[in-house]
Amino acid sequence: MVRDQASGVDRRRFLTTAGAAAFVGLAGCGGGGSGGGGGDGEDGGETQFVTIGTGGTGGVYYPLGGGMADILNQNLEGVEASAESTGASVENCRLVANDEMTMALALGNSVLLAVNGEGDFDEALPLSAAFGAYQNATQVVVPADSPVETLADMEGLTVSVGAPGSGTEVIAEELLNFYDLTYDDIDEQRLSFSETASALQDGQIDAGFWSVAYPASSIQDLASQRDIRLIDFPDEEMEGITSEFDYYNAATVPGGTYEGVEEDVQVPGVTNTMIVREEMNEDSVHDIVQAIYENLDQLAEVHPAAEQFEETARDAPIDLHPGAEQYFDDAGL
Repeated sequence: MVRDQASGVDRRRFLTTAGAAAFVGLAGCGGGGSGGGGGDGEDGGETQFVTIGTGGTGGVYYPLGGGMADILNQNLEGVEASAESTGASVENCRLVANDEMTMALALGNSVLLAVNGEGDFDEALPLSAAFGAYQNATQVVVPADSPVETLADMEGLTVSVGAPGSGTEVIAEELLNFYDLTYDDIDEQRLSFSETASALQDGQIDAGFWSVAYPASSIQDLASQRDIRLIDFPDEEMEGITSEFDYYNAATVPGGTYEGVEEDVQVPGVTNTMIVREEMNEDSVHDIVQAIYENLDQLAEVHPAAEQFEETARDAPIDLHPGAEQYFDDAGL
C-alpha cells in the first residue's frame, strides 16, 4: 500500500484507498469469532469478518461499536463487520487475546492489568492498542435523598459494582478499597448498566457504579423516572486517587447532563482503549483505524464520545500497534 507520508494531512481527505480498493486481508486477525476465515465476497474474493467487542446494551461501548462496524462496512471493500454485546473490559481483553474478537473496547486500567498479567488476569495477554478512544467518567449514582455523600458511607449498603468481567467492577473495587472498604463491607451486586438503573429505580439497591462516557442512556432513563444524585469526589480525595492509581485523572460530569443534576460533579476518569492482538497484520490495523478516524463526524452522530477520539488517539496505557502508529504519524495526529 502506498501511503502519503506527509504530516498534518486533513483527516477528512486522507482516506483515499480503503473504500476504493480491495481491503488488505486480515491475516493475523485470528480465527473463530474474530473472522480469520470467510466466505466469497461479491467480487469473488474472500469476505473478511471483523468482530468488535463492546459491552452491555445500556452503555456507550455498544452503540459506538455498532457505529464503527457500519463505518467499516461502508468504507472497506470485502469486509463484513459487526459489533457484539459482551461483559465489557475484562472479558473483552480475553476475547481479543483468544482470537474470539478482532478488536474490542476496554478501560485503560483493565488493559494495563491484562498486558501485565495482574489483577483478574493470571497471565500476560498479547494485546496492543489501536487507539485511545475517549475518557470514561466513573459515575456513582444514588437516589437524591440518599445519605451517601462519599464512598466511605457505603458500608452495610447494597451496591451494584458493575457486570461480571467489566472494567466498571475493577474500578468499583479499586475505589472502594481506596476508602478502606471491601466486598465484605457491602452487599455487592454484579449488575449490568441497565439492570443497575432498574434496581435503583425500584429501590432494590442503594447505589450503583457506572464507568462510562456521559451521557449514559441508562442513567438518563433512570433520571427521568426517579430523582438521582451523582457522588462528587472533592479535590483532596481526587488527588489521593490519582496519586495512588496513575491511570485515573480528574474528570467532570457537567451540570445538566442528567435531569435534576444541575451542578458539575467531579469524578475519576479513565481513558478507554481499542485493543487488538499484538500480531495482527499491520496493514489491516492501519486501514481499520484510518476508516474510523476519517469518519469521526459520522460516529459522533451515534454518540458524542467520538468527539474525543482525536485528542485521545495516542492516550492508551499500552503500546500502540505499529499499523495504528503509522496511520497517526501519516495523518499528523
